[in-house]
Amino acid sequence: MGSSVFLENLVSASEFNHGKASQTFKRVQDDNPVVVLKNNKPTAVIVSPNDYRRLTEAEENFVLYQEAMERLKNDSGKRLTEVEVFGKESEVDDGYEPEFE
Repeated sequence: MGSSVFLENLVSASEFNHGKASQTFKRVQDDNPVVVLKNNKPTAVIVSPNDYRRLTEAEENFVLYQEAMERLKNDSGKRLTEVEVFGKESEVDDGYEPEFE
């Protein structure tokens, strides 16, 4: 986001409370996050539901990535058995189907 676009997407809390809410929401719908200022300090960022979903999915994926990297770093080479993972042996489909006449 360029600095001019960023500056256009600032709204003070008092402006927001005095009639600029609908204009603010319109800008957010156009995929432009809006920063709400209170006492000239950012206090909130309003984003579209799509942007919020994208950001939370990215955060979840990053956490999973970090866990995977930590596991790889600490990998002892030992592999867990099916019972250790699932708590019981699963029923394996061997592909055999009896014929009925």
